[in-house]
Amino acid sequence: SARFIEQLGDALKANIRLHSVDSFVQTYKATHPEEVVPSTKTIYRYIKEGLLAIKPIDLPKMVSIRKRSKKVTKTNRKTLGKSIEERPECINDRSEFGHWEIDLVLGKKTKGEAVILTLVERQTRYALGVKLEDKQSHTINSAVRHLTSLYPIASITADNGSEFSLLSDLEAVDVYFAHPYSSHERGTNENFNGL
Repeated sequence: SARFIEQLGDALKANIRLHSVDSFVQTYKATHPEEVVPSTKTIYRYIKEGLLAIKPIDLPKMVSIRKRSKKVTKTNRKTLGKSIEERPECINDRSEFGHWEIDLVLGKKTKGEAVILTLVERQTRYALGVKLEDKQSHTINSAVRHLTSLYPIASITADNGSEFSLLSDLEAVDVYFAHPYSSHERGTNENFNGL
């Protein structure tokens, strides 16, 4: 519809704009059901390709949207220990007690600042929080070693942070490491930290 294209240009270049691309398309479709008009996605494609008088700069939202880059997987990434993929099904389905997720809660992220070590049991969501002087791996290891003497900790799932690099040295505790940038794999603990 040539009339649609003309009115779209006028509407989006108006001094006082009442419509976004999508609201204009939907309104026009409702008021002119007999005409065939392109979808919102097609209009944006036309604008990007320069087929319309409207330019991306005329649409503030379009300028602010950046195309996401494809995720690049690094093959030389260090692995601290057993991968989360090796974790038994009884841990994944939460059918067994004693499997924990671990993380740190940082304050202002200044060096040498105290941190809170959090452990959350996967089945019951029982949580432990311990204040530590710093986030050095040996400090965390000694705190976890102390907690294993007080609580039934059969396994721990951690992220790939350097602060957890010595957890694999713990005896009688299976330690699994989530994939890099995959905080959802330790969702129970992340949710607790958020709360």
